[in-house]
Amino acid sequence: MVQTVAELALIGIPLPCWAALHRTRAVGIVVGAVLLAVAALFGAELAGLLPQRPRAEAVVGYAPVTVVAISVGVLVERRLRGRRQRSERARSATVALSWYAGVVMLLFTPYYVFFGLRESLMPSTDLVLPLPPGYTATAPGNGADPCGSELCSRRLTVTGPPGQPVAATRTALRDWLTSHHGWHLDAAGSGSQRVGWLLDRRTASVDLVVSGQHVSVVLEGGDGWH
Repeated sequence: MVQTVAELALIGIPLPCWAALHRTRAVGIVVGAVLLAVAALFGAELAGLLPQRPRAEAVVGYAPVTVVAISVGVLVERRLRGRRQRSERARSATVALSWYAGVVMLLFTPYYVFFGLRESLMPSTDLVLPLPPGYTATAPGNGADPCGSELCSRRLTVTGPPGQPVAATRTALRDWLTSHHGWHLDAAGSGSQRVGWLLDRRTASVDLVVSGQHVSVVLEGGDGWH
């Protein structure tokens, strides 16, 4: 609940601030469209609808991008219309935007970078799904084990087409994860990769484990401290 409120505040505050600050229709529409587009992309990133590798950069960069866009809009309108006449509406919006920028950039961003990005990561099943046609995956419960002090893990049990030997299922899975999901797996079916780009240095790993007539796909996510 707290995270949802924080995300909504992070996304939503710049838009009403610009609505109160803009003075010309043309500049208002252009900057407003930019803010809406950035907010839509950022919201889609948080919702998991876009590739997750740049997630940390999106979280850290959203506030500076929106504040810069609004500042440019204010400066352009000053060139077009001259100095702004004092108004309580503009003053309130300026104070709100200043507080927003200060809190996000001076408090939230350092905490997120130095602590949030070092917590144990529960790896997403998107790292290995979808599977090849004809293969099914099941997970006990939600497939996630309790997070330990250094890592989180989840397990998927994969069944191949009827009659296919388990060794062939494992080989097919290894080839599929390599060609379609970007994993670089060794001969034992194990591999790891960075979760993010520059800021998020945590890693996720995958292991293909044969158990009976099934192949288990074990995903593990580490923390940023080790």
